[in-house]
Amino acid sequence: MKRHIAVLACAATAALGVPAIATTAHAQTARAKDPLAALRSQMGGGRGVSFVDKTKVTSPQGSRVLAQRDGVLGFGASGIAASDQTGKMRIKLSDLGIDPDDEDTKGIAGFAKPERVVRVGKASYISGGYFGEFLPEGKTWLRYPAETLGMLGVITQKVNAAEPATLKALLAHATTKRPGFYSGKITYGELNKISPWFRASVSGARITGRYARIKVSWKLFLGADRLPQRLVTSEASTADDGKSMMETDTRYTGWGAKVSVKAPAPEEVATAKDLQDGATAEVPTPIGR
Repeated sequence: MKRHIAVLACAATAALGVPAIATTAHAQTARAKDPLAALRSQMGGGRGVSFVDKTKVTSPQGSRVLAQRDGVLGFGASGIAASDQTGKMRIKLSDLGIDPDDEDTKGIAGFAKPERVVRVGKASYISGGYFGEFLPEGKTWLRYPAETLGMLGVITQKVNAAEPATLKALLAHATTKRPGFYSGKITYGELNKISPWFRASVSGARITGRYARIKVSWKLFLGADRLPQRLVTSEASTADDGKSMMETDTRYTGWGAKVSVKAPAPEEVATAKDLQDGATAEVPTPIGR
């Protein structure tokens, strides 16, 4: 199991809405100019937003899409209360340098299969992907022992402009501000302090020392309603093949739509101790634990 995790971590590293109606014309105008107020007006009421993202890696060897993901976010009174997303790595087993017929690599085929992650409150459930290869008969979900966005969390979008605290921080760090467009940089350490989405993306990895100093460059595009429409983030890494850049492009659509995300039925859910063949529930990440 640990060998499989190391393989994916190395491969990933190397590849590395409408604002609420105001009561006066003045209030309406002020709100329309404030992206944070526009986002906060979307909270609660069973509303949410859909998103899609694509992660591309550019290295001295060229550029390719590493992963794709789509899903929905459900809002609570002050932030994201639930999420449901499905993602897939654009990877072949041959990319991992592993023979799929080797008995020692049971489950490795899961890296190339779709992975679905449902989060409700602080509970996280994973179906398919790597862990799907180790679920016992009759179970289709693993309840992960901590908050996570699954295997793909660390190599997809770790910054979420649909979180009020994150959007506030991005706007505060903006070095470019134009109507409908902001850009700037933010560190892993700052994101780790304010963003539950980021912490779930790295599955509880320790963000200290040099990891806390990793910088993420970002570009945020707003719609006419002043809500996030597109977020592009990029971060550099140095691998054995030279310097590479990972870029994730996220699109938000359907602001204000009714969203319902529910946990899987209990009879369909396994826990870490139920995983077959001695597998353990551990999400790989190139970030220190």
